[in-house]
Order: sequence, then C-alpha cells, then structure tokens
Amino acid sequence: MRFAAFKQKYLTVFGSIALSTALSTALSIGLALSAPSSAWAMFYGFNQQAQAYEHEGDNLMDTGYYEQAISAYSQAINLLPYDAVQGRADALYARAVANDVAGHFDQASQDYSWARDYYLKAAQYANYGGSQAAEEGLTGGYDANFGQQLANLVRWRATVNPNSPDYFVDGGPMKAWNLRKMPLKVFIDDSQGTGWSQDLRDLIWRAISSWTNVSGSPIRFTQWYRADDADYIITRPSSSGQIAVGSGGFTSGIDEAQSENGKVMLKQSKSLLSCPGYDGSGYSQIDRNRLYNLALHECGHALGIGGHSPSGMDVMYWKAPILKLSDRDGATLRRMYSQ
Repeated sequence: MRFAAFKQKYLTVFGSIALSTALSTALSIGLALSAPSSAWAMFYGFNQQAQAYEHEGDNLMDTGYYEQAISAYSQAINLLPYDAVQGRADALYARAVANDVAGHFDQASQDYSWARDYYLKAAQYANYGGSQAAEEGLTGGYDANFGQQLANLVRWRATVNPNSPDYFVDGGPMKAWNLRKMPLKVFIDDSQGTGWSQDLRDLIWRAISSWTNVSGSPIRFTQWYRADDADYIITRPSSSGQIAVGSGGFTSGIDEAQSENGKVMLKQSKSLLSCPGYDGSGYSQIDRNRLYNLALHECGHALGIGGHSPSGMDVMYWKAPILKLSDRDGATLRRMYSQ
C-alpha cells in the first residue's frame, strides 16, 4: 500500500505516548476530540472500514479506475474523525491525486489544500511529544516537509492552466538535445546491483521509445551497451537517499558548454528508477506498470522537460500513473524542439 511504511513508522511511536499527553496535544493545536482513545488511534483514526476503503482506492488507482478510486477515498475520509490528522491527510492527498488524474483540476486543488492543512497539523501533533517523543525519534519532520511541499504546489496550481494546448510554459525550464546528435545512444544498465534483467530492460526500452513515436517527434534512440560514452544512462539507485522520499525516480543532466540560439543544450542525461529488484520474474503486473510509467516519465525529463505538467492526464504530471503519452505531452515535445 502506498502509505503503509509511512504509517507504521508513526504507529510504533505513538502507541507508547501517554493518553493525557495526546489529549493535551490535540487540544493545543485546536483539534476537537470526540472521545478518549489511544494516541495513535487519534492520530490516524482507528477505523477498519475507513482503512478498507483506502486500500480499495489504492488498488483502483493501480488498475486505472480513477473515478471509482475517488469514491473509495471519499468513503474513507467520511468515516475518519476530524482529529485523525494523519489519516485524513493521507486520504485527502490520495484523493487529490485521483481527482487530478481523472481530470478534475479544481477538486484536486481543494483536496491538496485540505491535505496540506492536515499534514501541517500532524507535524505539530507529532512534535508535541517533547523529550519522550525525541527519544523515540518522533520529529514530525516528514509531515512538516510534505505539508510545505503541498503549500508550494497549491500556490503553483493557482498560476497554471491545465487545459492549454501544451505545458511548454508551465512545465519549464526547458532544455533540448542538439538534433545533430540523433539517434541518442541509450545505455540501460544490465548489472545485478544497479540494473535489470533482459525482460525489464525490454520493458524500459518500450517505454522510452514512446517519445520517438509521437507524431512529428524529432527524437531517435539507439540501444548502447557502454555507459562511458552513452548519451542517456538509465540505472537503479545504488543506495538509499539517491531518490527523494515520495519519489520513484530522479533524472539529472549535464549541459553542453555552449548554448545554441539561446537554448541550453544537453550533453548527457541520467535517470535513476526505483523498483523491486533486478529480476522481473517476481513482478506483478502492477509492478511492471509502475516501472513502465516511471521510465516513460523520467525520459521526458531526460529529453529536456525540467518541470511538470499541471494536468494529471499527462505523463509529465508529478504523480500520474499514466501509461500512454497524452496529446499535450506530444505537443510540448514538438514545441521544445521547434524553438
């Protein structure tokens, strides 16, 4: 489940904080408590039916049933008390992503705003534990950081248009490859430690090749078997911390020394894709879809898209589980390489 590891971290700690501390904590940050309960139950909202609906929403998102996922997350939210700050934050955030992917931009913006408020309340709640909480490693740092990220996201969303023909302006900054370098030499790591088996390399190749199949695309790839002189390197992270918490991938680039016609040109790109492991024999179809989506998305960054689309219906949206490039993805690529 998307939030399982994150929740377990807090459940372990809050289960040992005294109830009196939890009650005074909640009151100090303006949360109305309906009845005494364990600290972690207040933090998450101990409701098995709500958890079941949230699990259902996650599964529906993974299988592409976005409208049904919205309904499931709404059921979970309605069952959680208002003082279940972490539980409501997680469910509202999940529904925001579902609304975005389903094309409900305004509803998603509202959910992101509510999720932001609850994550920041959760951070206050977590940080109130004093020395006892500190001894147990509870800082609320994740909630505070994510709440601030959502605050930035909400401000950005107020300035963009998800219905424009492309996201060339909204998704910047943009770079590009010199078309004289086509086809770009692509190295997909095959090592046990940081690469993939043949079937997963084939899956990644199919994903990135989608960008070459866009109508009017100038992008061309050729498979390369050495990293040292490849233009685009795709690999798994070798250690934790190389990819930010909450992200599935990371792409970096090296620029050419000289720009061309005022545009920054790329010399090399490298994508890190997180996934369960080297061999795809144990992958579920959902695991394979996630890796395909991740490769498709990070390739967009490798081609020069520096930011993200504001529309959840585009591959280059920041959390889209999309498996096919949209018309706006294609239009943005064409505009990037026609300037």
